[in-house]
Amino acid sequence: MGEKSKFIGETGEKTVENFLKLIGWETTSKGIEFACIKNDEHGKERTHGLDFFFSYISPLVDGVLKKISISVKFSDNQYGSLPSKFKEYFFDLVTSMECFRFSQQSKNLLSSVTFPYSNSENIGLLFWLSNENSVHDEIIPKLSSVQIPTTVNYDSFYILDNRRMEFVFTSITFAKNYDHSSDLTFFYPDTGKNINPTIKRNFGKILPIEYINGSVLPIRLENQQDSSTKLILTCIDHFNVEDLKRLISLAQDLTKSWPSDVIIAFPDFNVTRHSQDVTTAKSSFEDIAFIKNVKVVSYYSDSKSLQA
Repeated sequence: MGEKSKFIGETGEKTVENFLKLIGWETTSKGIEFACIKNDEHGKERTHGLDFFFSYISPLVDGVLKKISISVKFSDNQYGSLPSKFKEYFFDLVTSMECFRFSQQSKNLLSSVTFPYSNSENIGLLFWLSNENSVHDEIIPKLSSVQIPTTVNYDSFYILDNRRMEFVFTSITFAKNYDHSSDLTFFYPDTGKNINPTIKRNFGKILPIEYINGSVLPIRLENQQDSSTKLILTCIDHFNVEDLKRLISLAQDLTKSWPSDVIIAFPDFNVTRHSQDVTTAKSSFEDIAFIKNVKVVSYYSDSKSLQA
């Protein structure tokens, strides 16, 4: 039993490690152990551990260093008792973060940060994955009523379950396959907090933590051969005409007319069923030059994709 548990744990960590590389978190540190400095409060005798740690300068908020402590929980079975397990996993990660921020290991890792920053955020990221559940299952909505402790110190906390991880993975894979000759980056919109022109970036290889469990993922494709650019917006939710209108409007706001094409992708878009809805949504917009370059597709490939 112990060997099986060890294998399952290693499988989960390897899955997450490959996922982190996919989203541009290439310099993630792995398997960090450090002393507990609050033994009585944390119930720890000696040490804490983090599965992964990653830091980067935010492209969405000027002068902020994002320090992300990552815990991986992977089960071969279905998701168990959600509220009680979440409290256990939450407490384990945030108490580790409390001690890690004062550790020598943290100082060593952050000493390599070369860009100046004026503020930092301590962020927890829990990968809660199941080998058995469907990729369409999600646990996050089922945790909305959970009361979490307020005595621990952290800035924000994110959860990635099967469905959200599959969405990000599928979105990036779809974008790569859409145009093999293009360079893929993540689009960084104007937020009102990234206004310094000397450090401002409109796109980059690192997926911001704010996107990691969002419902829409903005991806930029640039073809060096013909200098064309494409904006891809993938949506985790099922297709409906009102969401399409909102995404077209979002594309207009994001792009300022720079892309050659805008591709909006849903998981269940079907040309036969939804083409009239697309026409209806496009007719709501006056910028004909922009609208003619908007294409709606599914990011799941099957034989029905030949209809497009």
